This record gives sequence, structure tokens and C-alpha cells, in this order.
Amino acid sequence: MKEELEKLVAAGKIDRQHVEPLLQLVQSGYAMHRSWGFGKIKAVDTVFARLTIDFPNKPGHSMDLGFASESLKAIPSDHILARKASDLQSLRQMAALHHLDLIKLVLQSFGGKATLEQIQQVLVPDVIADDWKKWWEVAKHELKKDGHFLVPAKKSDSIVYQTKEISLQERLIGEFRAAKGLKARLSVANELLKNLSDLTDKNTAVAEAINMLNVEIVSHQRTLPALA
Repeated sequence: MKEELEKLVAAGKIDRQHVEPLLQLVQSGYAMHRSWGFGKIKAVDTVFARLTIDFPNKPGHSMDLGFASESLKAIPSDHILARKASDLQSLRQMAALHHLDLIKLVLQSFGGKATLEQIQQVLVPDVIADDWKKWWEVAKHELKKDGHFLVPAKKSDSIVYQTKEISLQERLIGEFRAAKGLKARLSVANELLKNLSDLTDKNTAVAEAINMLNVEIVSHQRTLPALA
């Protein structure tokens, strides 16, 4: 394909800077357009310098190769959107049996992190057609126990996938130290209690949490005596 595109450059039908983006589009087979959304590339015509792509509301759409290279972003074949287009059934099976694998796929498709809303939008209803809330509660419980995922307290913050595994205790103590204010620390302390049986050194974790809470309570009483 590169040789054919080089001929188009020589013929003046496309510019030199179009070659690499076009190669990426052809190799991936999928693309994203800012307005038309996700599409599957069906054919590349190097005679007339045009590309045919199926968008949800524009099937069989024909585009000039130069314009396509500038307006389309190649989507890798292992991206969640590409997998939905090519192998939806295996994703549904993954959703039923391997929750963490599915969430990892979604997060890696979005650069290693995504909000809960983004995850829901890409999975429902195509991959998960049943009770999303029930599915997510089970999955979230698994996420919090797995050292590769950082699950934020706020729903609006991103869930993060990290290659290096961090123990549950290390993550919760880290969140506790980073929490600002008595209310925030009490919230993390509640998570510590819920996961006490899964901590590697529960005595150390509880002792540190109690010490920091005591300091926070004293500070709270000093600054807001009427509310203490």
C-alpha cells in the first residue's frame, strides 16, 4: 500500500504528509471522525484516490484520501470500539465472566483512564444489556481489591489502570493520607473497615488511621468548636 500511495504523491493526487496517516488508517481498519463518529474502513481506491468507510449514519461514505488523512483518526483494532464492531459476542462473554479484563480494555482504549460515565457509555447497551448498576457494583468490588486499578471516591474522577500492582492496604492508606478534612478521612476510614480482612497488615493500618483521625478531630474541635 505504501508504494501505491507514493505513486499518488508523485502524481500530485495526495501530499507527502498524507502517506503516514493513510497507512495507519489502512492498517487499523477503523477510524474516528469528529462529527460522524466511529467508522469501519471498507475499501481504498488508489486509482481515484478515494476511501470508502461505514459510519453509523453514513454507510458506504466515500472520501478523498487527502481529506480522509486529515479528518480521520486511526483506531487500533484492539480498541474497545473496534472490538465492538468486530467481535461483540466475545466482549459480552467477557462482561459475564471477566469483569476486570473488560474494564482494563476500556481504560487502555482511552489512554489508561476513564470516568465511570465514559465506561458506561461505551458498554451499555451493546456489551452490557442487563442491569448496569448491579453489574458495576460487582465489578467495582473486584476493582478495589485488584492492585492494578485506582478507583476514586468521586464518580466524576477517572478510574486509572496502572501496570505496577499496588496492594490494597498501600492504596487505602495513600488515599487516607491524601484526604483533606475530617469528613474525607472518615470516608476512607470506612473503606478501610470494609476491607479489613483483605489488608496485609491490618493492625498497622488501623493504628495509623486512628492516630491521624485523632489529630484531625482535635484540629476540627479547635477550628469549629460549635460543630465538634
